[in-house]
Amino acid sequence: MQNKSAAVKPVVLNFSQEEKERIIKVLSQYPEKKVSAPFEEKRWLIAGCTVTLYKTGKLVVQGKQCKKVANEILKKMLSKEELILGIDEAGRGEHFGDFTIAAVLADKNKMRELRDSKKIKRLEEKAKIVEENSLASVTVSFSPEFIDEARRAGLTMNELQKRFINLTSKLFKIPGKSFKVRADGSPLRGCNAEFIVGGDDKCPVIGAASVLAKLAREKSPNKNQRKTWKSKLL
Repeated sequence: MQNKSAAVKPVVLNFSQEEKERIIKVLSQYPEKKVSAPFEEKRWLIAGCTVTLYKTGKLVVQGKQCKKVANEILKKMLSKEELILGIDEAGRGEHFGDFTIAAVLADKNKMRELRDSKKIKRLEEKAKIVEENSLASVTVSFSPEFIDEARRAGLTMNELQKRFINLTSKLFKIPGKSFKVRADGSPLRGCNAEFIVGGDDKCPVIGAASVLAKLAREKSPNKNQRKTWKSKLL
């Protein structure tokens, strides 16, 4: 007979390198356990659950009461709302299919279960977390045919992404509500956003956008080749 507690999925929360010190301070009141691998930083035992902090900032809660324990940790960690407009894309360097870009407006604290979509297996499950906890989101898909036409006309994929970032920054703006705009990747000139290399694995809201962008690309039936793929235009 299968142990029911073994079937409980662990809860994974993601924090930045800057937040790790606070995690350790918050959890220092609990019994500490010995780590079992070099990439683990700390381990604790909380209400029968094993809580492991990895050097990357990932926090994994395992055990029958993992959701309850994870929620308690979040309550202790989080002090105030931090609204972020996170932006990421999928399919930029591919030679086929859609180029998708997503934007998610959300409190960073509510997106702790999201990270780089390349490291997530259950995209649809994670997309539900985005839908349930975001204030607004939008995803745009550019078909291979559109990309070819745009590039022949001299429009780069960087330009398409820049337009998207500037448009959504205005679209989601409402009086009395401010937010930071953060996008994954290297800076694009003319964008009023903070660019973070590897941002989809460092900022939870960018991670949320990464999930939506990749899911939209995977669901698209258009897998046609991009005829201008070898062009030097980005």
